[in-house]
Amino acid sequence: MLNRLGAGLRVKICGITNVVDGLAAAEAGADAIGLNFVGGPRRIEPAVARDILRALPAMVMPVALVRVGPAGLSPELLELFAAYRVSHLQVYGWDQADETSVPQGATDGGLAGLIAAGFRVMPALTVKDMAFAERLAAWGAAPAERQPCAVVLDAYDPAREGGTGRRFEWEWVVRAREGGRVAWPPIFLAGGLHPGNVGRAIGVVRPYGVDVSSGVEIDGVPGRKDRAKMMAFVRNARAAANAF
Repeated sequence: MLNRLGAGLRVKICGITNVVDGLAAAEAGADAIGLNFVGGPRRIEPAVARDILRALPAMVMPVALVRVGPAGLSPELLELFAAYRVSHLQVYGWDQADETSVPQGATDGGLAGLIAAGFRVMPALTVKDMAFAERLAAWGAAPAERQPCAVVLDAYDPAREGGTGRRFEWEWVVRAREGGRVAWPPIFLAGGLHPGNVGRAIGVVRPYGVDVSSGVEIDGVPGRKDRAKMMAFVRNARAAANAF
């Protein structure tokens, strides 16, 4: 699903690790930024996130990348999210199948528990082959108490989760949509995007939003963003979406 107006396309710049980059992403026109509490070179501590959230303009939405299991989130993160009204969670480590296979009551700390607590969840779905479409369809068919507000499609990498700079075959999404398996929830396209290819990616996939991390970083410095690349990414994404 793609918003018909370019201004409606959601642009998320992920892996923000400091206040300067967070403000630069906002100035570039990003709708949202991603704060990584999962792992890798872009992972930040709650104290750093607090500084970024305190400085972030009110109209830019923070999205927290978190790993979720039956135990739920840590009290420290819950306190942080409550203090700064972080409502959107990009979730790792919890698939649709997990919600039906864990012991009764264990989902209180899983996606169902987070949704019941008022969070908007966005599972990160790694795309290795066309099998992703079945998993996406399962999310779309989930009951209301487990229904995500969006799904982030990212490239599969056996060594890393997100921020890999790799892309998957965008045509797989087209084929899945033609087969009626991509209708809900909305798609955020991630994986290997950069200012030079985001326009074509939008033209092929027609996503609800695009999500970039390594593609707008200073070369060779993971976690540090390049202001000019962020501006170009947002500009090119908006221009491509306006064409539809």
